Amino acid sequence: MTEPAWQSRGPWRYLVAPGRDPASFDEPLGQLAFHIQKNAMPLVPPGRHRVDRLALPCGAETLDVVVKTYGVQSAWRDRHALRIGSKAERAFRNALVLRDAGIGTPAPIAVAERWEGRRLRESRFVAAYVPELTDLREELNRIYAQAPFCAPLMGLLQCVADAVRAMHDAGILHRDLGNQNIGLQRDPDRFSAPWKVYFLDLNRARRVDRPAPAQRGADLARLDLPSDFRRVFHAMYFHGHSPPPDFAEAERKTREAFDRHTALRPFRHPFREARIRRAERQRPAPLRGREIWIWDDRSAQAIPAYAAKDRRRLLPAANVAASIRHAAKNGLAIRREYRALLAQSFQAPVPFANAVGLALDAEPATWTRQLEWLDRLQGSRKIPLLLRLCHHQGPEAWQWTLDQALNLHRKGHAVALALVQDRRAVREGKGWRQMVTLAFDRAHTFADFFEIGHAVNRSKWGVWDFREYARLLDPVRASLIQYPDAKITGPACIDFEPHALAALLELLPEDVRFHALSQHLYVDRRGAPENRQGPFDLVGKCALLRAYARTRGFADDRLVVSETNWPLQGTGVWSPVTSPYETLDPRQNDPSVSEEDYAAYLARYLLLALASGHVSRVYWWRLAARGFGLIDDTDPAAWRPRPAFHALHVLLEKLGAATFEKKLETPPGEFALEFARPGAAPLVARWTLASAPDYS
Repeated sequence: MTEPAWQSRGPWRYLVAPGRDPASFDEPLGQLAFHIQKNAMPLVPPGRHRVDRLALPCGAETLDVVVKTYGVQSAWRDRHALRIGSKAERAFRNALVLRDAGIGTPAPIAVAERWEGRRLRESRFVAAYVPELTDLREELNRIYAQAPFCAPLMGLLQCVADAVRAMHDAGILHRDLGNQNIGLQRDPDRFSAPWKVYFLDLNRARRVDRPAPAQRGADLARLDLPSDFRRVFHAMYFHGHSPPPDFAEAERKTREAFDRHTALRPFRHPFREARIRRAERQRPAPLRGREIWIWDDRSAQAIPAYAAKDRRRLLPAANVAASIRHAAKNGLAIRREYRALLAQSFQAPVPFANAVGLALDAEPATWTRQLEWLDRLQGSRKIPLLLRLCHHQGPEAWQWTLDQALNLHRKGHAVALALVQDRRAVREGKGWRQMVTLAFDRAHTFADFFEIGHAVNRSKWGVWDFREYARLLDPVRASLIQYPDAKITGPACIDFEPHALAALLELLPEDVRFHALSQHLYVDRRGAPENRQGPFDLVGKCALLRAYARTRGFADDRLVVSETNWPLQGTGVWSPVTSPYETLDPRQNDPSVSEEDYAAYLARYLLLALASGHVSRVYWWRLAARGFGLIDDTDPAAWRPRPAFHALHVLLEKLGAATFEKKLETPPGEFALEFARPGAAPLVARWTLASAPDYS
């Protein structure tokens, strides 16, 4: 690349990009101030610098350009500019380097400067206008506020990560790589990489031969991403691998230093910062902190935006205080109830009719096929079903789901509805009230129950402060006044976290009466359902949760397990326990199981939980899902029933009308449950910790 040389014209000097005729720019560059004042359209609010779009007459053509006019700076900065070039010159020359390396940046056209002795009085950088150019800050804000879905977010981050990696590999460190300096333009012709990336504000960039990992990490430190999205971005940058330690350490230290520098900016530049804050108040505030909520269709769940350490920082102390208050008031009573209930395990007959339920995905595209497979699974006996109403899906989806719920009820199914919140439901409330009211208005006559809230002890589902869950109950209270026979369950914690359940029960309004305690009782990271978490195996967990319900005074103190399953090995981003971005590094502490173990655990979980007498019903999540379902729906044209599908079919066939009678004496590690069947001989379900149940 030929280095452009300065051209002097009176008080002005110019740099013109190679391939352009410098003589044709004499008049337009000398009259830039006039053209800007007369014809320019500001692209950003005027500040210390200004950025304008301009139709610049240049000989026989008119160029569509962007002109950045740099503000007058201090004398010592001018002396610095004499030595290494002004901001405009550095931005221009660095842009030429990027373009020459095939890296995206608006095409540099020219620089115009006017010096008086050693003082730089005017300095402008002219580049080609890129139509429909946004930036990473704007696009992230749009996703967070308007389209909070994982797939487009991951696609955006991947495009940016690839572009930044290419820039670094070309020997360019940006050194001011904030979100606002990463320009984006949609590329509709490329489905796999839907964004073109343009690097902006290159005046601080530096050419470095083969940047070291620490230099690369430091250059990425100004990116504004929630901490778990930042982790994903770094993995994308390294093509699916975790970053080396020196990269991570340099990124962390530089980011912390930049955060301190930013925090002190109002003290260094009070007037400028006050002007910026006034301008920002005129625009909608971007979503930050607790307000970021993203849905992942592949794993059918919300994903965390923050790493565990940062999530803990955002959680309020009020959650812990509520848990302590509940323990102080009810701890001894719960302990007494737990011991009594645990001793009663397997001591009373338990009918299995209608005790095993299943969740379906309320998805129009697959609904007919789900019903076909449901008929194959259940045979002639109609099993209870659960459908989710998800707030983030909107009114059209709510109406459709309620239509299907009514149809299932008319076919003879007991149908329950789970009302699933997102962060907007907590933040704004109007849409949540609309969904709750609609659900009760349309389904109060037939719904088995309404589960209020979803995994509310996991902040990724939108509830950070447990008092927010109490506010979600406000429209429920109004609906229960109108429909007093409707039944509600909750608070629908996930996993086994008695401390979180205690806090939520402490904050529940006394006038909102729950029929039963519902729980998403997983055995994640514990393997088999017989394995222990501290002193609690599955039966012990059910007994303790029932003790909480009995102490609270729920109408039915037996537990409703409204969601459970095991994650499946080899299902990548479709698994509910993996990252939304699949890395190439080996996973650590992976709780995923084989399809054969999943089938065995399903049957053993249902047998233990229901026969214990502490659980009234278990809903398996769900019929069809690539990462965790009874059916693998990877191939849309050829669904594949997994071994768990057949295991549940056999269990329903053998025990769907049976009654548990007693637990037989067995050696340690072996289990045997006896069932009575109408019009047939008794049946015993036997298994070991290494086998699936056998029915004989």
